[in-house]
Amino acid sequence: MSRLYDAVVIGGGPGGSTVATFLARAGRRVVLLEREKFPRFHVGESLLPFSLPIFERLGVAEKVRSAGFQVKRGAYFWNEETGGIRPVDFATGIDDRHPSAYQVKRADFDHLLLSHAAESGAEIREETAVARVVFDGTRAVGVVARPRGGAEEEIRARVVVDASGQDALLSRQLGTRRFDRRLKRGALFAHYDGIRWPEGQRPGDILLPIDRGVWYWIIPFSDASCSVGAVFEPSLVRTGAGEKASLEERFDWLLARSARMTSILAGSRRTSRVFGISDYSTSSARAAGEGWALVGDAATFLDPVFSTGVFLAMAMGERAARRIDRALASRGEVRAADLQPYSREARRLVARFRRFVYAFYDPVFFEAFCTRDPFEKMRAAVTTILSGGVERVPFMSRIWIELVFLSVGCDRFRRKVGLGPKPENAAA
Repeated sequence: MSRLYDAVVIGGGPGGSTVATFLARAGRRVVLLEREKFPRFHVGESLLPFSLPIFERLGVAEKVRSAGFQVKRGAYFWNEETGGIRPVDFATGIDDRHPSAYQVKRADFDHLLLSHAAESGAEIREETAVARVVFDGTRAVGVVARPRGGAEEEIRARVVVDASGQDALLSRQLGTRRFDRRLKRGALFAHYDGIRWPEGQRPGDILLPIDRGVWYWIIPFSDASCSVGAVFEPSLVRTGAGEKASLEERFDWLLARSARMTSILAGSRRTSRVFGISDYSTSSARAAGEGWALVGDAATFLDPVFSTGVFLAMAMGERAARRIDRALASRGEVRAADLQPYSREARRLVARFRRFVYAFYDPVFFEAFCTRDPFEKMRAAVTTILSGGVERVPFMSRIWIELVFLSVGCDRFRRKVGLGPKPENAAA
Protein backbone atom coordinates (compact mmCIF):
# COMPACT_ATOMS: atom_id res chain seq x y z
CA MET A 1 0.00 0.00 0.00
CA SER A 2 1.43 3.41 -0.98
CA ARG A 3 2.28 5.88 1.74
CA LEU A 4 -0.25 8.60 2.55
CA TYR A 5 1.47 11.95 3.02
CA ASP A 6 0.08 14.85 5.00
CA ALA A 7 1.01 17.18 2.15
CA VAL A 8 2.35 16.98 -1.37
CA VAL A 9 3.95 20.21 -2.58
CA ILE A 10 4.36 20.91 -6.30
CA GLY A 11 7.43 23.04 -7.02
CA GLY A 12 10.70 23.65 -5.22
CA GLY A 13 10.99 27.44 -5.52
CA PRO A 14 10.77 29.77 -2.49
CA GLY A 15 7.03 29.25 -2.01
CA GLY A 16 7.17 25.48 -2.19
CA SER A 17 10.28 25.22 -0.01
CA THR A 18 8.68 27.50 2.58
CA VAL A 19 5.49 25.41 2.83
CA ALA A 20 7.46 22.17 2.96
CA THR A 21 9.84 23.45 5.64
CA PHE A 22 7.18 24.84 7.96
CA LEU A 23 5.06 21.70 7.70
CA ALA A 24 8.03 19.36 8.14
CA ARG A 25 9.22 21.32 11.18
CA ALA A 26 5.69 20.89 12.59
CA GLY A 27 6.10 17.12 12.29
CA ARG A 28 4.04 16.64 9.12
CA ARG A 29 4.87 14.05 6.45
CA VAL A 30 5.67 16.16 3.40
CA VAL A 31 6.86 15.28 -0.09
CA LEU A 32 7.98 18.05 -2.47
CA LEU A 33 8.07 17.34 -6.20
CA GLU A 34 10.31 19.51 -8.38
CA ARG A 35 10.45 19.16 -12.14
CA GLU A 36 14.05 20.36 -12.50
CA LYS A 37 17.39 19.54 -10.92
CA PHE A 38 18.67 22.26 -8.61
CA PRO A 39 20.55 24.54 -8.84
CA ARG A 40 18.89 26.06 -11.90
CA PHE A 41 18.61 29.56 -13.39
CA HIS A 42 15.63 31.68 -12.39
CA VAL A 43 14.77 35.35 -12.57
CA GLY A 44 13.56 37.42 -9.61
CA GLU A 45 16.88 38.07 -7.89
CA SER A 46 16.13 41.14 -5.79
CA LEU A 47 14.68 40.47 -2.33
CA LEU A 48 12.69 42.73 0.00
CA PRO A 49 13.72 43.54 3.59
CA PHE A 50 10.53 42.10 5.08
CA SER A 51 11.60 38.68 3.79
CA LEU A 52 14.20 38.59 6.57
CA PRO A 53 11.73 37.91 9.44
CA ILE A 54 10.38 34.99 7.39
CA PHE A 55 13.93 33.63 7.12
CA GLU A 56 14.17 33.80 10.91
CA ARG A 57 10.91 31.91 11.47
CA LEU A 58 11.90 29.41 8.78
CA GLY A 59 15.17 28.71 10.62
CA VAL A 60 17.25 29.59 7.56
CA ALA A 61 18.38 33.15 8.42
CA GLU A 62 21.93 32.23 9.43
CA LYS A 63 22.40 30.17 6.27
CA VAL A 64 21.29 33.15 4.18
CA ARG A 65 23.57 35.51 6.09
CA SER A 66 26.53 33.16 5.63
CA ALA A 67 25.95 32.63 1.91
CA GLY A 68 27.73 35.84 0.93
CA PHE A 69 24.85 37.41 -0.99
CA GLN A 70 25.06 41.08 -1.99
CA VAL A 71 23.50 43.39 0.60
CA LYS A 72 20.75 45.63 -0.83
CA ARG A 73 19.77 48.82 0.99
CA GLY A 74 17.42 50.37 -1.51
CA ALA A 75 16.54 51.18 -5.10
CA TYR A 76 17.13 54.07 -7.46
CA PHE A 77 14.62 55.14 -10.12
CA TRP A 78 15.41 57.41 -13.07
CA ASN A 79 12.61 59.01 -15.08
CA GLU A 80 14.60 59.58 -18.26
CA GLU A 81 11.73 61.50 -19.88
CA THR A 82 11.71 64.27 -17.27
CA GLY A 83 15.09 63.94 -15.59
CA GLY A 84 13.38 63.17 -12.30
CA ILE A 85 14.84 60.67 -9.84
CA ARG A 86 13.64 58.84 -6.75
CA PRO A 87 16.07 57.08 -4.44
CA VAL A 88 14.40 54.60 -2.10
CA ASP A 89 16.31 53.96 1.14
CA PHE A 90 14.78 51.14 3.17
CA ALA A 91 16.24 52.55 6.41
CA THR A 92 14.00 55.63 6.13
CA GLY A 93 10.68 53.80 6.19
CA ILE A 94 8.16 54.28 8.99
CA ASP A 95 8.99 50.72 10.03
CA ASP A 96 12.79 50.81 9.93
CA ARG A 97 13.47 47.48 11.64
CA HIS A 98 14.59 45.91 8.37
CA PRO A 99 16.86 48.40 6.58
CA SER A 100 18.36 45.97 4.08
CA ALA A 101 17.81 42.82 2.05
CA TYR A 102 19.85 40.82 -0.45
CA GLN A 103 20.45 40.55 -4.17
CA VAL A 104 20.68 36.82 -4.89
CA LYS A 105 21.37 34.55 -7.79
CA ARG A 106 18.25 32.46 -7.63
CA ALA A 107 20.09 29.29 -8.60
CA ASP A 108 22.01 29.55 -5.31
CA PHE A 109 19.24 31.01 -3.17
CA ASP A 110 16.54 28.55 -4.21
CA HIS A 111 18.94 25.63 -3.80
CA LEU A 112 19.71 26.82 -0.27
CA LEU A 113 16.00 26.93 0.61
CA LEU A 114 15.29 23.55 -0.95
CA SER A 115 18.21 21.95 0.89
CA HIS A 116 16.95 23.49 4.12
CA ALA A 117 13.54 21.94 3.51
CA ALA A 118 15.21 18.52 3.17
CA GLU A 119 17.24 19.09 6.34
CA SER A 120 14.01 20.03 8.12
CA GLY A 121 12.49 16.65 7.28
CA ALA A 122 10.69 17.13 3.97
CA GLU A 123 11.13 14.44 1.34
CA ILE A 124 12.48 16.10 -1.81
CA ARG A 125 12.11 14.50 -5.23
CA GLU A 126 13.81 16.47 -7.98
CA GLU A 127 13.43 15.81 -11.70
CA THR A 128 9.87 14.69 -11.01
CA ALA A 129 7.17 16.33 -13.11
CA VAL A 130 3.56 16.50 -11.94
CA ALA A 131 1.08 15.74 -14.71
CA ARG A 132 -2.12 16.57 -12.84
CA VAL A 133 -3.79 16.81 -9.47
CA VAL A 134 -6.09 13.92 -8.58
CA PHE A 135 -9.56 14.71 -7.26
CA ASP A 136 -12.19 12.63 -5.50
CA GLY A 137 -15.25 14.68 -6.33
CA THR A 138 -14.28 18.26 -5.42
CA ARG A 139 -11.52 17.23 -2.99
CA ALA A 140 -7.87 17.07 -4.05
CA VAL A 141 -6.43 13.76 -2.85
CA GLY A 142 -3.02 13.59 -4.55
CA VAL A 143 -1.11 13.98 -7.78
CA VAL A 144 0.06 11.94 -10.73
CA ALA A 145 3.81 12.40 -11.16
CA ARG A 146 6.56 10.97 -13.31
CA PRO A 147 10.24 10.94 -12.33
CA ARG A 148 12.65 11.49 -15.21
CA GLY A 149 13.18 8.15 -16.93
CA GLY A 150 10.54 6.47 -14.78
CA ALA A 151 6.89 5.51 -14.88
CA GLU A 152 3.89 7.54 -13.75
CA GLU A 153 2.77 7.05 -10.17
CA GLU A 154 -0.04 8.39 -8.05
CA ILE A 155 1.02 10.05 -4.79
CA ARG A 156 -1.73 10.47 -2.22
CA ALA A 157 -1.87 13.24 0.38
CA ARG A 158 -4.31 14.96 2.71
CA VAL A 159 -3.59 18.28 1.04
CA VAL A 160 -2.03 19.36 -2.27
CA VAL A 161 -0.12 22.66 -2.38
CA ASP A 162 0.57 24.03 -5.84
CA ALA A 163 3.73 26.17 -5.81
CA SER A 164 4.56 25.51 -9.46
CA GLY A 165 5.18 29.17 -10.26
CA GLN A 166 4.28 30.49 -13.69
CA ASP A 167 3.33 26.96 -14.75
CA ALA A 168 0.26 27.43 -12.51
CA LEU A 169 -0.54 23.73 -12.87
CA LEU A 170 -3.65 23.53 -10.72
CA SER A 171 -5.33 26.79 -11.73
CA ARG A 172 -4.89 25.79 -15.37
CA GLN A 173 -6.39 22.40 -14.60
CA LEU A 174 -9.35 23.98 -12.78
CA GLY A 175 -9.82 26.75 -15.35
CA THR A 176 -9.47 29.49 -12.72
CA ARG A 177 -6.39 31.22 -14.16
CA ARG A 178 -6.87 34.74 -15.44
CA PHE A 179 -4.67 37.50 -16.89
CA ASP A 180 -4.40 41.07 -15.68
CA ARG A 181 -5.16 43.18 -18.75
CA ARG A 182 -3.68 46.28 -17.10
CA LEU A 183 -0.29 44.60 -16.79
CA LYS A 184 0.09 42.92 -20.17
CA ARG A 185 3.84 43.10 -20.66
CA GLY A 186 6.90 41.08 -21.54
CA ALA A 187 10.41 40.92 -20.13
CA LEU A 188 13.85 39.96 -21.46
CA PHE A 189 16.83 39.43 -19.18
CA ALA A 190 20.33 37.99 -18.92
CA HIS A 191 23.44 38.05 -16.73
CA TYR A 192 26.45 40.26 -17.42
CA ASP A 193 30.06 40.63 -16.29
CA GLY A 194 32.19 43.75 -16.37
CA ILE A 195 29.52 46.37 -15.70
CA ARG A 196 31.05 49.58 -14.36
CA TRP A 197 28.90 50.76 -11.46
CA PRO A 198 27.68 54.32 -12.14
CA GLU A 199 29.53 56.99 -10.22
CA GLY A 200 27.54 58.28 -7.28
CA GLN A 201 25.28 55.24 -7.03
CA ARG A 202 25.36 53.20 -3.83
CA PRO A 203 26.79 49.73 -4.45
CA GLY A 204 24.24 46.98 -3.94
CA ASP A 205 21.11 48.97 -4.78
CA ILE A 206 18.92 47.94 -7.68
CA LEU A 207 19.00 50.53 -10.48
CA LEU A 208 15.83 51.20 -12.48
CA PRO A 209 16.00 53.55 -15.48
CA ILE A 210 12.62 54.18 -17.15
CA ASP A 211 12.70 55.50 -20.71
CA ARG A 212 9.96 55.85 -23.37
CA GLY A 213 7.63 53.13 -22.19
CA VAL A 214 10.36 50.67 -21.17
CA TRP A 215 11.81 50.16 -17.72
CA TYR A 216 15.11 48.42 -17.08
CA TRP A 217 16.72 46.76 -14.09
CA ILE A 218 20.34 46.29 -13.06
CA ILE A 219 20.78 44.00 -10.06
CA PRO A 220 24.35 43.62 -8.74
CA PHE A 221 25.60 40.35 -7.23
CA SER A 222 28.41 39.79 -4.76
CA ASP A 223 30.65 38.22 -7.45
CA ALA A 224 30.57 41.52 -9.43
CA SER A 225 28.20 40.13 -12.10
CA CYS A 226 24.77 41.68 -12.66
CA SER A 227 21.30 40.73 -13.77
CA VAL A 228 20.05 43.04 -16.51
CA GLY A 229 16.48 43.14 -17.75
CA ALA A 230 13.92 45.16 -19.66
CA VAL A 231 10.13 45.23 -19.29
CA PHE A 232 7.97 46.45 -22.17
CA GLU A 233 4.75 46.19 -24.10
CA PRO A 234 5.24 43.33 -26.58
CA SER A 235 3.99 45.36 -29.54
CA LEU A 236 6.81 47.87 -29.05
CA VAL A 237 9.51 45.27 -29.61
CA ARG A 238 7.72 43.54 -32.45
CA THR A 239 7.51 46.86 -34.26
CA GLY A 240 10.96 48.14 -33.38
CA ALA A 241 13.13 45.02 -33.61
CA GLY A 242 10.99 43.15 -36.13
CA GLU A 243 8.64 40.19 -35.94
CA LYS A 244 11.40 37.72 -36.87
CA ALA A 245 14.08 39.07 -34.51
CA SER A 246 15.60 36.59 -32.05
CA LEU A 247 15.44 37.13 -28.29
CA GLU A 248 19.06 38.35 -28.38
CA GLU A 249 18.30 40.82 -31.17
CA ARG A 250 15.22 42.11 -29.39
CA PHE A 251 17.11 42.53 -26.13
CA ASP A 252 19.99 44.34 -27.85
CA TRP A 253 17.49 46.65 -29.55
CA LEU A 254 15.83 47.47 -26.21
CA LEU A 255 19.13 48.18 -24.48
CA ALA A 256 20.43 50.31 -27.36
CA ARG A 257 17.42 52.64 -27.30
CA SER A 258 18.33 53.78 -23.75
CA ALA A 259 21.29 56.15 -23.48
CA ARG A 260 21.73 55.36 -19.78
CA MET A 261 21.70 51.59 -20.29
CA THR A 262 24.14 51.93 -23.20
CA SER A 263 26.49 53.92 -20.97
CA ILE A 264 26.25 51.56 -18.00
CA LEU A 265 26.74 48.44 -20.14
CA ALA A 266 29.66 49.85 -22.16
CA GLY A 267 32.51 47.33 -22.06
CA SER A 268 30.45 44.63 -20.33
CA ARG A 269 29.93 41.06 -21.52
CA ARG A 270 26.77 38.95 -21.54
CA THR A 271 27.48 35.65 -19.78
CA SER A 272 24.14 33.87 -20.11
CA ARG A 273 21.66 33.36 -22.86
CA VAL A 274 18.79 35.83 -23.07
CA PHE A 275 15.63 34.64 -21.33
CA GLY A 276 12.15 35.91 -22.07
CA ILE A 277 8.71 35.78 -20.54
CA SER A 278 5.41 37.46 -21.37
CA ASP A 279 1.84 37.63 -20.07
CA TYR A 280 3.15 36.87 -16.60
CA SER A 281 0.70 39.03 -14.61
CA THR A 282 -1.84 36.38 -13.68
CA SER A 283 -3.97 35.26 -10.78
CA SER A 284 -6.40 32.51 -9.90
CA ALA A 285 -10.06 33.17 -9.18
CA ARG A 286 -9.60 30.90 -6.14
CA ALA A 287 -6.51 30.48 -3.98
CA ALA A 288 -7.71 27.40 -2.09
CA GLY A 289 -10.39 24.73 -1.97
CA GLU A 290 -11.18 21.28 -0.60
CA GLY A 291 -7.79 19.76 0.12
CA TRP A 292 -5.75 22.19 -2.00
CA ALA A 293 -4.04 25.57 -1.89
CA LEU A 294 -2.10 27.76 -4.32
CA VAL A 295 1.05 29.57 -3.21
CA GLY A 296 3.26 32.22 -4.82
CA ASP A 297 3.17 32.74 -8.58
CA ALA A 298 0.82 29.76 -8.93
CA ALA A 299 -1.73 31.89 -7.05
CA THR A 300 -0.83 35.32 -8.39
CA PHE A 301 2.04 37.29 -9.87
CA LEU A 302 1.87 41.05 -10.26
CA ASP A 303 4.91 42.51 -11.98
CA PRO A 304 8.67 42.50 -11.38
CA VAL A 305 8.95 46.27 -10.82
CA PHE A 306 8.96 46.25 -7.00
CA SER A 307 10.60 42.82 -6.58
CA THR A 308 7.60 41.39 -4.74
CA GLY A 309 7.67 37.83 -6.14
CA VAL A 310 9.88 36.01 -3.63
CA PHE A 311 8.45 37.88 -0.65
CA LEU A 312 4.85 37.10 -1.60
CA ALA A 313 5.68 33.45 -2.33
CA MET A 314 7.28 32.98 1.09
CA ALA A 315 4.66 35.02 2.94
CA MET A 316 1.88 32.99 1.31
CA GLY A 317 3.78 29.77 1.94
CA GLU A 318 4.08 30.49 5.65
CA ARG A 319 0.41 31.35 5.99
CA ALA A 320 -0.77 28.35 3.99
CA ALA A 321 1.41 26.02 6.08
CA ARG A 322 0.03 27.48 9.30
CA ARG A 323 -3.59 26.92 8.26
CA ILE A 324 -2.87 23.43 6.92
CA ASP A 325 -1.12 22.38 10.12
CA ARG A 326 -4.02 23.64 12.25
CA ALA A 327 -6.55 21.75 10.15
CA LEU A 328 -4.55 18.52 10.24
CA ALA A 329 -4.13 18.83 14.00
CA SER A 330 -7.86 19.34 14.60
CA ARG A 331 -9.46 16.83 12.24
CA GLY A 332 -6.82 15.12 10.10
CA GLU A 333 -8.01 16.70 6.86
CA VAL A 334 -7.99 20.10 5.19
CA ARG A 335 -11.32 21.59 4.16
CA ALA A 336 -12.02 24.65 2.07
CA ALA A 337 -13.29 26.42 5.18
CA ASP A 338 -9.97 25.82 6.91
CA LEU A 339 -8.19 27.68 4.12
CA GLN A 340 -10.58 30.61 3.78
CA PRO A 341 -8.51 32.73 6.21
CA TYR A 342 -5.43 31.98 4.14
CA SER A 343 -7.20 33.09 0.95
CA ARG A 344 -8.20 36.37 2.58
CA GLU A 345 -4.68 36.97 3.90
CA ALA A 346 -3.12 36.24 0.53
CA ARG A 347 -5.53 38.56 -1.29
CA ARG A 348 -4.82 41.35 1.20
CA LEU A 349 -1.04 41.07 0.80
CA VAL A 350 -1.28 41.16 -2.99
CA ALA A 351 -3.81 44.01 -3.06
CA ARG A 352 -1.55 46.30 -1.05
CA PHE A 353 1.23 45.83 -3.59
CA ARG A 354 -1.07 45.86 -6.63
CA ARG A 355 -2.13 49.43 -5.97
CA PHE A 356 1.47 50.62 -6.24
CA VAL A 357 2.22 48.46 -9.28
CA TYR A 358 -0.73 49.99 -11.12
CA ALA A 359 0.41 53.43 -9.99
CA PHE A 360 3.91 52.87 -11.32
CA TYR A 361 2.47 52.57 -14.84
CA ASP A 362 0.38 55.72 -14.34
CA PRO A 363 2.40 58.59 -15.88
CA VAL A 364 0.97 61.16 -13.46
CA PHE A 365 1.85 59.09 -10.41
CA PHE A 366 5.29 58.17 -11.74
CA GLU A 367 6.19 61.76 -12.59
CA ALA A 368 5.19 62.82 -9.08
CA PHE A 369 7.09 59.86 -7.61
CA CYS A 370 10.30 60.95 -9.33
CA THR A 371 10.08 64.74 -9.15
CA ARG A 372 8.03 65.84 -6.18
CA ASP A 373 9.56 65.86 -2.73
CA PRO A 374 6.71 64.51 -0.59
CA PHE A 375 6.07 65.12 3.06
CA GLU A 376 8.46 63.03 5.15
CA LYS A 377 5.67 60.83 6.53
CA MET A 378 4.28 60.17 3.06
CA ARG A 379 7.68 59.15 1.74
CA ALA A 380 8.34 56.96 4.78
CA ALA A 381 4.97 55.21 4.48
CA VAL A 382 5.52 54.43 0.79
CA THR A 383 9.09 53.24 1.49
CA THR A 384 7.81 50.77 4.08
CA ILE A 385 5.30 49.33 1.59
CA LEU A 386 8.03 49.00 -1.06
CA SER A 387 10.18 47.22 1.55
CA GLY A 388 7.48 44.59 1.92
CA GLY A 389 5.72 46.05 4.95
CA VAL A 390 2.25 45.00 3.83
CA GLU A 391 1.37 42.44 6.48
CA ARG A 392 0.33 44.80 9.28
CA VAL A 393 0.08 48.38 8.06
CA PRO A 394 -0.43 50.82 10.97
CA PHE A 395 -3.47 53.08 10.79
CA MET A 396 -1.46 56.30 10.42
CA SER A 397 0.61 54.76 7.62
CA ARG A 398 -2.62 53.98 5.78
CA ILE A 399 -3.66 57.62 6.19
CA TRP A 400 -0.38 58.89 4.72
CA ILE A 401 -0.62 56.47 1.81
CA GLU A 402 -4.17 57.60 1.08
CA LEU A 403 -2.93 61.19 1.07
CA VAL A 404 -0.29 60.22 -1.51
CA PHE A 405 -2.94 58.87 -3.87
CA LEU A 406 -5.28 61.78 -3.13
CA SER A 407 -2.52 64.24 -4.05
CA VAL A 408 -1.87 62.43 -7.34
CA GLY A 409 -5.61 62.33 -8.05
CA CYS A 410 -5.87 66.10 -7.55
CA ASP A 411 -2.88 66.60 -9.85
CA ARG A 412 -4.53 64.44 -12.50
CA PHE A 413 -7.74 66.47 -12.26
CA ARG A 414 -5.86 69.77 -12.60
CA ARG A 415 -4.15 68.50 -15.73
CA LYS A 416 -7.42 67.24 -17.14
CA VAL A 417 -9.00 70.69 -16.87
CA GLY A 418 -5.90 72.34 -18.31
CA LEU A 419 -4.34 73.70 -15.13
CA GLY A 420 -1.10 71.73 -15.36
CA PRO A 421 1.29 70.16 -17.87
CA LYS A 422 0.49 66.84 -19.47
CA PRO A 423 2.62 64.03 -17.99
CA GLU A 424 5.35 62.33 -20.00
CA ASN A 425 4.52 58.77 -20.98
CA ALA A 426 7.46 57.36 -19.02
CA ALA A 427 6.28 53.96 -17.84
CA ALA A 428 2.88 53.59 -19.46
